[in-house]
Parts: sequence; C-alpha cells; structure tokens
Amino acid sequence: MKNMNVQRWGTLLLGALGGVVIALGLWSLGDLGAASAPAEAADLPAPVAAAGVVWEETITPFLSQKASLELAPADEVHVANAPDMPPPITRTDQRIVEVHFDVVENVATIDPQSGVEFETWGYKIAGDDTPVIGTPGPVIRARVGDVFRFTVTNPPTNTHPHNVDFHAVTGQGGGAADTVVAPGETATIEARLLYPGVFMYHCAFGDVPEHIAHGMYGGIVVDPEEPLPAADKEFYIVQSEYYTDSLEAGLSELDRDALFDEEPSMVVFNGTKGALTENPLEINVGDRARFYFVNAGIDLDSNFHPIGSHWDAVWQEGATYSPPIRGSQTTLVPAGGGVVADLIGQVPSRIVLVDHALTRAFYKGAIGFVDVAGSPNPEIFEAIKSP
Repeated sequence: MKNMNVQRWGTLLLGALGGVVIALGLWSLGDLGAASAPAEAADLPAPVAAAGVVWEETITPFLSQKASLELAPADEVHVANAPDMPPPITRTDQRIVEVHFDVVENVATIDPQSGVEFETWGYKIAGDDTPVIGTPGPVIRARVGDVFRFTVTNPPTNTHPHNVDFHAVTGQGGGAADTVVAPGETATIEARLLYPGVFMYHCAFGDVPEHIAHGMYGGIVVDPEEPLPAADKEFYIVQSEYYTDSLEAGLSELDRDALFDEEPSMVVFNGTKGALTENPLEINVGDRARFYFVNAGIDLDSNFHPIGSHWDAVWQEGATYSPPIRGSQTTLVPAGGGVVADLIGQVPSRIVLVDHALTRAFYKGAIGFVDVAGSPNPEIFEAIKSP
C-alpha cells in the first residue's frame, strides 16, 4: 500500500511538472505570436487543466458483480454512537455491509443546564439498548465499492412517517423514495457506495426542514481504497441547530418563524448543549486525532476551529480521494456537508473545538473540549514568569 501511495504522489508530481511545462510553452507561443493576425491567435490551444492537476476520467472503483459479493466479516463493526467511531475498514475487497436502524420519537433534554426539553426525532441502532435520544443518528462506516444494504424500521408506537436520504447513495433521493416507512413499517434498500468520504444522511419526508429541525440526521463514512494515514484516535461529531420557542426549563415547541428566518436558538455539537464539554474527548501528547465532522445545519455554515491547536490535515468537503491541505486554522463546512480533519496533540492542554462564528459557540452551544494529557514540551510552548 505504501508503494501505491508513493506511485500516486509521483503521478501528481509528474502532472505538476507537466502542467508547468505546458503553461510556459503556451505563454511563449502567445508572446512570440503577439504580432500575428487575430485568427492565428484564436487557433492556439487553451489549457485544459491548471498546473499540478491530474485529471482522471473516473474516480469510482471497478465494481465486482453484486451477485458475487459476500457479507462483510462478522467481526467488522459498521455502526457506533457519537462521539465514537467504528474502526477503519482494513479489508481490500468489496463486500455487502448490512445496517439496520430504528426510528426514534421522544422528548429529550437538549440543554441539561437550563432544563430545556424538546420533541426529538432520530435514529438508533436496531436492537441496541444503549440510551440515546436518536440525534445525531449513529455513524455508519463501510468501504468504497461496498454494497450498502440498509433497513429502517418505524416502530408502531411512533406517530409520524419518516425515511432516509443518504448523501453517499446514488439513486432517487439518496434512497429517500424507497425508505418511506409509516409507523409499523420496515423498508430495505441496496446501494453501491461509489465515492469515499464523510457524508450526511437525514430524513427527507414531508416537511423536510421540520424533520431535520427535530433531529433526524447523522453521518456515514466511506473509507477509500487507499486508506488514510493511520490515526491514534477517531471521533464523530455533528453540528446542528434547534429552533425552540423557549429557553426556559420544560418542554419547548418548534418555532416556525425562527426556522423560516434561519435564526436558531441553539447550535450544538452531538445533539445537546454540553455534549462535548461535560464529556470531553481525550487524547495523549503525540496522538493524531481524526475528526469526522458533519454539519447537519439545517441552515448555517460551520467554521470549525480548534482553539489552541491547528488542523494538521484537512480533507475538504470530506472528500478523502483527494489529498488534504496541511496546517489549516479554520475549515468551512457548509450545511449538508462534512470534513475530515486531523490535529496532533503537541502539548498538554485543553483544545476548545468551536464554530468560530463565536456567538454560536459561547452563547448557543457549538463548543467542545479535547483534553490532551502528557508531558510539557517547552520547545513548543511555555509560560515565562516575570522575575
């Protein structure tokens, strides 16, 4: 695999050098022909790609026939509840990955400190007794080229019909049209996962903004054929918004005027205020921590920033086929989008994850902690005391 990565980066370098040569050649032709007739200048070929870009006609994998595929290994984990991640997929062949969700409808405390409650709708792992409010839904993990066999059940005790639109799925509505389930119904789809990355999923039934505003969203990670560099810790985070008609203790209702005006009362990480401050994430000095981050919106872009650190590597828009940018401070994640971002625990500290539109962080809840444990390193940071 290391040789494959070296070969790929070698190809990119050759492409960059070739692009520079082509650009210089076109420039010199244009300069030498400046006195020529306009018709001659019009005949010059236009560059088809910027220097350093190697165009591939297709980046989707060669697909093994679905009928020949076996189920993924029994010990391969494909789902987890936030902030946990299933382990990376290590196999090299395509398989069938089975995932089964139940729809959740309940009343949850979304701000434990003030006691604000809200009717939340969402998803949970079928058969899992772990107490969850369903928002965000579990993270799903598979490998590019896999057949994703997804089943959703809407228990008969629920009130509303629901479905799932997977941004990772190619097909009508990302599967939404064929996963509509009224209370008491179950539906199943099979879909090829054609592109690697981190993608949002959400309910797309009826009044779609209403269903998302009640909490029906989550993330799916599709690992690339060439694995990303190894990380010591991986975490799943979803940013989202609540539009409540009250911030007082007790049950609040959906504020439709605020929803229409795109003015949320709360902007949170992982479903509730305090989810990642009351339960900080933990890493050690020297660890590479990888964040699979989804911005469920439904309306606001996220400005994802680690106070007291940097993003060592960022796969923009969650597109892990492409190389990352390195050494970023804040990465923009649009509503309905995602990002894969790494940071390194350099010194013992508390890194503060925020949406750097800081009103959202300090007043509305888009804030979380990453505690880094280990020995100090004065070569990187130290406080100088006055004599």
